[in-house]
Parts: sequence; C-alpha cells; structure tokens
Amino acid sequence: MSVLVLADLHLDMWLEAGIDPFLWLAHGQYDVFDGLIIAGDLSNKPKVRWPHMLAHLKRYMPAEKIYILPGNHDYYDHVLDGDDRLAAICADAGVHFAQKSEFFIGGLRFLCATLWTDFQLDEAPEYAMEVVGRQMNDYRYIRLASEGYRKIRPADTVRVHADHRAWLESRLAEAYDGPTVVVTHHCPLPELISEGPRDEMDFAYGSDLEPVMTKYKPESWLFGHTHLQNKGFGGVRTLVQNVSVGYPDQIHPDNLMGCVIRSLRALPLPRKP
Repeated sequence: MSVLVLADLHLDMWLEAGIDPFLWLAHGQYDVFDGLIIAGDLSNKPKVRWPHMLAHLKRYMPAEKIYILPGNHDYYDHVLDGDDRLAAICADAGVHFAQKSEFFIGGLRFLCATLWTDFQLDEAPEYAMEVVGRQMNDYRYIRLASEGYRKIRPADTVRVHADHRAWLESRLAEAYDGPTVVVTHHCPLPELISEGPRDEMDFAYGSDLEPVMTKYKPESWLFGHTHLQNKGFGGVRTLVQNVSVGYPDQIHPDNLMGCVIRSLRALPLPRKP
C-alpha cells in the first residue's frame, strides 16, 4: 500500500488537450493507493473548474482518499484570502482540503501548506519583489478580497509565507513516533529551484528552509511549482523531491506517458512491525 503525491497536474489543460494523465493506470489499479495528494495547481479558475476536476479525480480514487493542497494557479481568478471558498468546494465534493493541514495515512504523518516564498534568497529582496511583481502572472490574476479586491503584491504572498512557515514549524515541533512528510507547493531548497544561474524570478519559486529541516528532521519534503523533476537532501537527512507533472505542451508526445509515470511519485507506507 502507498500514497500517491503529485504537483502541477494542471488537469484543466490536460483535459482541454484531449489527454487524461491518469490513464497510465487502468481503473482498479488505483486501489493499491491509500491516498492521493495533489500538491498544488490542480487547475486555474477554481470556483468554476475545481468541481469538474474533483469529479474527474473521483473517477479513479474514492473521495475520502483525496487531499487537495492549493498552488498559485489555484488562486487565479480567485482571491488569496479565499481558502474558505476552496475548502467549501472540496467539502461539497467529499474530498479533503489540505491547506495548513496535518493528517495521517497509515503510519505517515503529512503536513501540508502552499508555502509561497519569502524573497530572501539574497540580500537584495526588494529588487526581486519589484521584478516578480511586474512579470509573474500571480500578481495579475490573483486578488485580495480584504482590501477591495485589488491585485495582490509580493508583500502579500510574503505574509502568507510567514504564516505557513510558522504553522509548519509549530506542527514539526510536536513529536511524532513515525515518519513525517512535509508537502508544499513551493520549493524549500534554493539549489532545486532552477537548473541555470539564479535570477530574480527564482525568488517566486522557492525559499531556503534548510534550517527547518536541520532542526526538525522530517523524513521527506515533497514540492512542485518549478516543473523540474529533481531531488536532493536538506538538513541532516531530509529527502527533498519535486513531484511536478507539468503542462501538456512541455512534454513531447513520444515521451508523454513515461514522463507522467515518473511524475506520479508513490510513497510507501511504513511496514507494520
């Protein structure tokens, strides 16, 4: 038995392209999984599309085994302070909304939060915030309901990052006699953000949370957002792994199925003594 964790599914785009990424396994073969965790970016326009996307997921997995963590795209044409609405959509579908959520599957403890970023990859975050605020779609398509539905700014997501990080650390500080898996949408290790030289846009993709890994030593930390299939180690022993699928047009048709299969990581549950 195992848990399936994937990020950046962008299921709306796959279905619009006429491709069902879940067909790599036949119906019934998903019965081996104890849970499915979507680590952000299920779709754009969640108020309209999430009900249809969740119905599609339920074709393969029972609703009670599905956990949805929002990514940045899940706030497009929505509001940053609108988690209550997303939670209600999940509740209507019978699935779990996993924002700032601790839950247990088998012997694994999962801690989930979108995370966002702190823009602290170097000593000049203000310039990066200015560049990202101009160029990143998040700051065009997401609004803030509590301030007159204005477009969000990098300072807004920095505040959410601080809240999510504080929540994660508060839960990690609680001892658990078993493996802990942290699941975030944004990257927690700078060296896994990109494959080239660092630039200002990297500040929108990840932060340096290695001190958190060093202090609390979670077994693994799964993330997405970057659409890179890479992994590394943080702190003393934490396996940090990207579980992105990505957009349909990022994958050559000849490599499609292999890429999807590699992207759908499965976490084995601890064996019973």
